[in-house]
Amino acid sequence: MSPRFSFERFRQLSFFEAFKHASTYFSGTLMVHALGIVSLPVFTAYLSPEEYGIANVFLSYIPVLAAVMSCNLYGTGGRYFFEKDKTDYPSYMGSIFLTMGISFFVQGCIWMLLAPQLAKWMNLPVYLMKWMLGTALLATVMLVYTQVMVSIEKSKQFIVVQVILQYGKFGVAVLGMAYLISGRAGASWEGQTYLGKIIGEFWWALAIGIYACWSIRKYISFKNTSWAHVRYALSFGIPLLPLGLSGYLLTSFDQWFINSTVGQEEAGRYAFAYKIGMLYLGLVTALINGANQTYYTYMNADETGKVNDQIKSMVKLLVLGACFLMFFAIDIGTLLSSDKAFLEALPVTPVIIGSYVFYGIASTTNRGIYFIKRTGYLSIIMILAGVINIGLNVYFIPEYGYQAAAYTTLVSYLLMMLLSIAVTTYILKLPPPPMGEILKYLVFWAVVVALQYRFGAPEVGLDWRWMLFKGGLFVLLAVLLFYNKIGLLLNRPPKS
Repeated sequence: MSPRFSFERFRQLSFFEAFKHASTYFSGTLMVHALGIVSLPVFTAYLSPEEYGIANVFLSYIPVLAAVMSCNLYGTGGRYFFEKDKTDYPSYMGSIFLTMGISFFVQGCIWMLLAPQLAKWMNLPVYLMKWMLGTALLATVMLVYTQVMVSIEKSKQFIVVQVILQYGKFGVAVLGMAYLISGRAGASWEGQTYLGKIIGEFWWALAIGIYACWSIRKYISFKNTSWAHVRYALSFGIPLLPLGLSGYLLTSFDQWFINSTVGQEEAGRYAFAYKIGMLYLGLVTALINGANQTYYTYMNADETGKVNDQIKSMVKLLVLGACFLMFFAIDIGTLLSSDKAFLEALPVTPVIIGSYVFYGIASTTNRGIYFIKRTGYLSIIMILAGVINIGLNVYFIPEYGYQAAAYTTLVSYLLMMLLSIAVTTYILKLPPPPMGEILKYLVFWAVVVALQYRFGAPEVGLDWRWMLFKGGLFVLLAVLLFYNKIGLLLNRPPKS
């Protein structure tokens, strides 16, 4: 069988379109998240667990601040682009750009007035408040850039900029930390090596932000801005603000609460484990971004069968990717930590990864809510999951320590998935997802993971015998998920 013929067969698989569109995004996302992993030996060498905790808690607040300061208007650009009767996309983007600027200025003044109280509540140094505000502004600019580039399907250019942004930030962060730790900055900087990371990343993000604005300048016009654009943005963005904030609560409240109650050192250890788990989130994001264009096309054509085929393909890839990273998270963390103090938290990493499987399935279902513009329901789902997450963290973390945060995240995302399916199917009457197939894939995943925890050594890292065992289980799951496609690849009719 020739390679060309094999590829033609591969193109016929139902998940090919989702894979094709996601592959470009995921390749770049993988490089970005891989940098987060590869950089761990450097950061854990320069920073103590306490300093690492401060830096990560600081960064975890940035998305929340960006969403609030911008009124979440940056998230409306993608939806407006797909409106059938809209031809003034540049003017629309100009309108929301101006509106976000005004909002940032007003709220930024209030932020700086309240900086001492906010810093005390966050358990962070007060001088970080101004850097947090500036970093949030730059993050908003990059989110606008993301909306534009994803909408016009400039995936390669978008990924190149993202990679340059993240790798450049890493480079200047290393230079900043090395400068501060050398002592040349003076005694007043002693014990604040993390500032080399925070300040260095800010200046690099500023440079890339300027380039991003220049590169999308033809998609942002200030000539025909109108209140109609602002009203559309507010009607779509404001209802989604609770959604966005609840999402950030789900991903970051545990780190905030650990930092404020248990300690910055424990927050640093948990952040180390969470960073490895975030590599999987890159797969989830890439699949959703890569499949959105095709999804809207199918929904506009009322081709629900093709939508379900796409969902099945995406869930298979989500389950397979989760299995791989769950199995090898301990090995990755053991390899990349420069300080044994960080290794204590590694056993919770597979739990964090498992949580994002449920998040990924919920995300495939929630696209229907965006499609029919009933985003208030999505906000309710996320708020409920976020409130449950807060309650579980407040109750269990003081009793069982920071490790409990991983399990509260798992329960919260499972609840979010169940609520998403129930609301879209029974309340909004959207075409139901293929639950029979999804449950089957989850059972396959659960069985293989159970085999690992029953017969393997899940907390042992970098042992070649157990790595072979885990590799065999991963192959077993791949066969279970894609057994009916093997015949097509081998030029035999697949089983029905």
